[in-house]
Amino acid sequence: MKKFNCYATETIPVRLIISIAIVSVIMLMVFFSFLNLKIILSENQIENDIRSLESKLCTMLSSGVARDVDETDAGHGTKRTHTFNIPENIIFLSFGCDPDENNDGILQTGLTEDGAVIYYKVSGGCKNVIWLDESFRFREGNFEKYKWTINGFGEGFIIDGSGELVLNFELVEKNHKTYILIHSNDMIES
Repeated sequence: MKKFNCYATETIPVRLIISIAIVSVIMLMVFFSFLNLKIILSENQIENDIRSLESKLCTMLSSGVARDVDETDAGHGTKRTHTFNIPENIIFLSFGCDPDENNDGILQTGLTEDGAVIYYKVSGGCKNVIWLDESFRFREGNFEKYKWTINGFGEGFIIDGSGELVLNFELVEKNHKTYILIHSNDMIES
């Protein structure tokens, strides 16, 4: 005959607390894994967009015709249009400059390595850089008097918002140097 153990009832609350603690730890691990996965997926999405753009621009640079930005009656240079699907947790995506050189969260424009670089950063991730060939000289475009010109100071282009964004990249020339001029088509029809 089995003997009744009256002390076993005291271990039920302890076992319950241990079970709840183990389930909580597992749920926390799943939550943090999901956050890290979201960061990795966003970075991969941006990098895939950049690599696709890089191949388009490579063919444009090798076989395209540059427009002289100083000539008033010059036709259009060779263009490539690219649609970016920028994730919601983006901090910045920049062409030609490191917008956060001091890593303080204050974005500033300028030029890095004569514009032959792309930087991007996702919230929770680190700053990533893609170094390009020196023929990739990105410049922000400025629409004035019905044509696109290089922004007066020759700055890079910074994106700090999410969503779908369509950009035109035009091959231009200034003082016998070729540049890739970035047209932001948000509000302007070219």
